Amino acid sequence: MNTTPTPRPLPNSYWATPLLLASEYPGAKEEANAAHRLDALLAAGIRDFYDLTEATEPLQPYEALLRDRAVHLGLAAESVRFRRFPISDVSVPTPKRLAEVLAALSDSAAAGRRAVVHCWGGVGRTGTVVGCHLRHQHGLSGDEALVRIAEEWKGVEKSRRVSRSPETDEQAEFVRSYQPEMPAPIA
Repeated sequence: MNTTPTPRPLPNSYWATPLLLASEYPGAKEEANAAHRLDALLAAGIRDFYDLTEATEPLQPYEALLRDRAVHLGLAAESVRFRRFPISDVSVPTPKRLAEVLAALSDSAAAGRRAVVHCWGGVGRTGTVVGCHLRHQHGLSGDEALVRIAEEWKGVEKSRRVSRSPETDEQAEFVRSYQPEMPAPIA
């Protein structure tokens, strides 16, 4: 786990591990705002972007802008990866979807690549996936994962309005009851 504080690139984000940032949606209606947010993530070393939103949600897509911002910052467009793993809002992932996103997060960690996982608000779906990742990749119990998220959540700007992550009792119970097939833990 992260023992040295790393600055949060966005006010509504937290480092779940040294290589995994949990965040709200990094896009924005105004391209200049989205560019600023994406630049902050890229400057923090994030190269893998995992989007848990559904394509039908009223959000401005950012994948093309992400590649443009990477080039603007002197990175190769192909050095950044974007993948969508849609999960219904205020819900939990299907076993298949969870396995897909956890495999992607594990691949990023194994390659030493910093990744961001996000939904719209960075609360429910994001907290659920992060909790399962902490169980799957780092060997935490469900309660340990939820305590870890709660501690990090205290530093998130929106924690003054949204008291917890994951957002619902169903999502928290999903993290507690998730039974990972344990790989060797990654530091």
